[in-house]
Amino acid sequence: MINELKKIAKQIDEIIKNDDYPSTIVPEYLRAAVKAYPERGGKRLRPALLAWCCGLCGGRTEMTLYPGAAAEIYHNWTLVHDDIIDGDDLRRGQPTTHRVLTNYALSNITSDNAIAEKFGRDMAILAGDLQQGWATAVLLKATSHGVSAPVVAALTARLQEEVGRELISGEALDVAFALRDPRRVSVGEVEQMITLKTGALLRFCAESGAAIALNTTCFESPEVKAIGDFADALGIAFQLRDDWLGIFGDTQKFGKKIGADLAERKPTVMLLKALENATPDEQQQLMALLGRDNYPSELMEQATLLFRQTGAEQYILNRITRLSDDARSILRGFPDNPYRQLLLELTDFLLSRDV
Repeated sequence: MINELKKIAKQIDEIIKNDDYPSTIVPEYLRAAVKAYPERGGKRLRPALLAWCCGLCGGRTEMTLYPGAAAEIYHNWTLVHDDIIDGDDLRRGQPTTHRVLTNYALSNITSDNAIAEKFGRDMAILAGDLQQGWATAVLLKATSHGVSAPVVAALTARLQEEVGRELISGEALDVAFALRDPRRVSVGEVEQMITLKTGALLRFCAESGAAIALNTTCFESPEVKAIGDFADALGIAFQLRDDWLGIFGDTQKFGKKIGADLAERKPTVMLLKALENATPDEQQQLMALLGRDNYPSELMEQATLLFRQTGAEQYILNRITRLSDDARSILRGFPDNPYRQLLLELTDFLLSRDV
């Protein structure tokens, strides 16, 4: 699977690198910002999901390259805006878009930090807007690479209508949750947020692959809907694994700061289950762990102990297992071919990862 993933990643990298959409963006520093995240690479999991779902349904995977590149560029605009909202300085080990643009302003425009930071945020918002336009432009080019015009039109409409609306709604819920008392947020609300924020684009990729293979614009057809349900289960399980790694993961492997969810007062499902099951003393300890500036090893040891004592960790691990079983069961309803095996391996990889 890893070799096939690398093969797709290389093809997507080439499409993004050589596409002409960014070439006329001005000023130059904005053009560079638009290209930065998409050209940083990555595993390209969404294009792989799109391609392999197409192959699963009997289609030619080479037809999915432009829709896959479009999905990847679309994903990146959400990251640019997320980083502004979260105030993050690093993305994939490099400065975030708004930080790069802030530094540009300090070096070339102003020595006033406040003005430079506003410039960086404003320009990064514009960069994300342009990336969304770029994604649509790349998707429309699929008509010149084997995908029928009606299917491309349907995919474009779905991306701009349903996916955009759901993804941004999910982000809005996520931002609002951080301001609420986590004891007043339900597990159902958080899983709905995950389905919207994380799952919407994954479902789009899976359904797009099936639609391209079947040359259909009907997303309610049994095959398309089933592959979308597979992506939904995968998306929730993927996020739950991410939340587990945020507490129990290895910083060096995970690549993110352990304890960041606690610092942000993020109501993860694991935190909610811990608070629900905790004794009054344990609940008090958990609440005292939220919103701190740093988390030395002794605090993280306390956190991991509380999540284990309350049964929250085991709940999450069991929930991931049930969702992954659901995802595999859906896949096994499709004919056995190499792409079904790749998707089964992808499921195992995503839900057992430590990075």
